[in-house]
This record gives sequence, structure tokens and C-alpha cells, in this order.
Amino acid sequence: MFNLEKDNYTKEEVTKLLQSETDKVRTEYSKKVKELESKLPPEKSEKELELEKKEQELLAKERHFKVRETLEKNQLPSELAKFLTAEEDVESVVSELSEVLNQHILNNSYKPTSKKNNDGITKEQFAKMGYLERMSLFESNPELYNKLSN
Repeated sequence: MFNLEKDNYTKEEVTKLLQSETDKVRTEYSKKVKELESKLPPEKSEKELELEKKEQELLAKERHFKVRETLEKNQLPSELAKFLTAEEDVESVVSELSEVLNQHILNNSYKPTSKKNNDGITKEQFAKMGYLERMSLFESNPELYNKLSN
């Protein structure tokens, strides 16, 4: 372009030389900036972020209602829904929970002790009973006591 051996450059030539060199650098950097910007993920606007937040809230509510519905279908308290956050297979989680709770209830439920069958007392046996035995029979089975005492 320019001859460097030349000693006298006019002001216009120097300006053109500087301008062309700065243009080269500017275009080179602008290409690099565009290339790097294309690699960055696009920034989301405030409305898009708000929309995504609402969408996540809606999905969470749907999951919560699905869990409640499944719990009720399996005859479990629907209040357990706030403790279950199963993302994938709600049905299997609830059925496992149902099995565990039912097993726990069966193992820890009240089991009545064998009750004495006082119906086998005859009038003769009643007649031979002492006062304390009769009082005990009256407290435990008043119908039988009245039946035998008459």
C-alpha cells in the first residue's frame, strides 16, 4: 500500500494509513466479539423469566394434586402430599408408602387378649363361688351374673 521508504507523507496519506489500520483492527475485533456472542446463551427477558417461574409453579401444583389424588385413591391421608415430592413415578411411591403404612399398622395395632369365657359357668359352679368371685363375675359380666343369680 504505502511505501515506507518515502520520507514525506502528506497529512492525508497519514490519516488514510491510520484509518485503514484501525479499520482492520476494528473489523478483526468485531468478528471475534460476534463469534463469542454467538457462543453465549441468549439472555432471557424479564417477562420470559417470569413466565418460566409461573410455569414451574403450575407444574409443582399439578404434581401436588396428582400426588393427593393418588393418595386418596389408595385410601391414604391426602395431607401426606406435602411430604411427597416424587418427580417421576408417583404411583409406585404411593403404593410403597401404602404397603409400609399398612404393615406398620398391622404390626402395631391393638390385639385383644384372649377373654375368659364365663358363659361356661353353671348354676352349681355359681352356687359354690365365694363372695369375691361373685363380685368379680358381676363386674366382668353382669348379664351372666343376673342370669345365674335368678
